[in-house]
Amino acid sequence: MLRFLGSHAFCTRIVTSISSILLGFALVFLSPAVYADMHFVERKDVQEFIKTMVKKNRFNKEQLVELFSKVKLRPIVVTHVKKPLEKKPWYTYQMLFVNEWRIQHGVQFWNKYETVLRKAEAVYKVPASIIVATIGIETKYGQRTGDYRVIDSLTNLAFSDSSRAPFFRRELEQFLLLAREQKLDPLKVMGSYAGAIGQPQFMPSSYRHYAVNFSGSGKTDLMNDEVDVIGSIANYYSKHGWKLNEPVAIQAATIGDRYNYLSRNNKIKEPLLAADLAKYGIIPKTKIVPENQKLKIIELQNRYSKEYWLGLHNFGVIKRYNSSDLYAMAVYQLSIYISDLRERLNNG
Repeated sequence: MLRFLGSHAFCTRIVTSISSILLGFALVFLSPAVYADMHFVERKDVQEFIKTMVKKNRFNKEQLVELFSKVKLRPIVVTHVKKPLEKKPWYTYQMLFVNEWRIQHGVQFWNKYETVLRKAEAVYKVPASIIVATIGIETKYGQRTGDYRVIDSLTNLAFSDSSRAPFFRRELEQFLLLAREQKLDPLKVMGSYAGAIGQPQFMPSSYRHYAVNFSGSGKTDLMNDEVDVIGSIANYYSKHGWKLNEPVAIQAATIGDRYNYLSRNNKIKEPLLAADLAKYGIIPKTKIVPENQKLKIIELQNRYSKEYWLGLHNFGVIKRYNSSDLYAMAVYQLSIYISDLRERLNNG
């Protein structure tokens, strides 16, 4: 009996020690999340931001203090912004965004909202194919709108050491204004790691300036109302100068050493006129090249070689949505594939 009691006491001490160790690990790993609530509200730059919001936009100081006390540390969003997908080579980016799933579901989305898309084309003079492709690339036709609280993403980025922190600070201001205008709970709005919102992934400033209530419901809803989403994307492209019935990009080839001159002298990003193409050994693969329009050379890295395109005015309009050449090319190519498949199915 004494031996049993001794063993029991020994086991109890072991269990107690293990529990203490586990508790210690829990405190170490959970403490950032537990104490993150006060991280931002105690920072001087955040306090200055709150003061500015109160003075400039007539926000309630106590409410903002309470809001920022509930913002969580999310260092992962800063990491994502520093390493976006747009920095990957074209063959990887194309595989991710211009694929069979997005093409087939793009046709389905187009067929489902054909009447709305036709109306958007008539009102905003933007092709249905471009609108559909944009939604497909941004959120897989509304299936992936973001797993981050927008307030967390924008606050972490706005007060980070990122070179883009001033941009995100402005977007944070716009988000708070948007939440007030739309009567949204800023702690419940979900979005991307960069703070983009809804099916079109509009940043808060774009939401405020380009979102439209295309459905006529009385409230602009880019999270759940596909009709508003379609109209808002069309309005965005229209406001940024989309030119109806003009090409987006033209595939090209390069010959000789004249093109290499542009590379060696860092002139690849400089716009060219159609008359200058032959001078630098650039041969368009179509005869339809606008004479007076400036063209941008686009180099896309395939697995073993490069392919070349000439971006026209509408290519630049797509880049107002996302400044990456890869993004604009993905939207353009996906729009072509969706249109082609839809036409074949309708005629078959």
